Amino acid sequence: MIELLPLEYQYCKEVAELAAKYLPEAWSYEAVCDVLKYDNNIYYVMKDCTSGTIIGFAGMMVIADEAELLNIVVSSLYRRKGIASRLLKQLIDDARGRQAYRMLLEVRESNDGARRLYEQNQFFVIGKRKAYYNNPTEDALIMESML
Repeated sequence: MIELLPLEYQYCKEVAELAAKYLPEAWSYEAVCDVLKYDNNIYYVMKDCTSGTIIGFAGMMVIADEAELLNIVVSSLYRRKGIASRLLKQLIDDARGRQAYRMLLEVRESNDGARRLYEQNQFFVIGKRKAYYNNPTEDALIMESML
């Protein structure tokens, strides 16, 4: 069984490890813990209850009436099982609950899997940021969904 849980301090180490493995601009343990200090940050983890392991996480920031999806990460062993979709849907529900009227995100132009996930959830490309990402340098597509 896979369980969706709010991010808590006890999960920060595993989230930092996932970020180090899957995000080119990895967060430190301290940076992961810092997101818990602010009420406008909403983060979730996915926990494999059989192993007790954190297998994914996602988060957003809600400011005024807009939400910004900051990241979604799922361990490669658990991809294509609906986990990222479940995380995204939860964040969309939370953004609506906080009266956000839209959600924005940036995604690597080459990240076809993430782009498909976002498109399936009614996100549309509205712009591009040149050389936004490092490791390697790559453009970001800006995507938006009206909530």
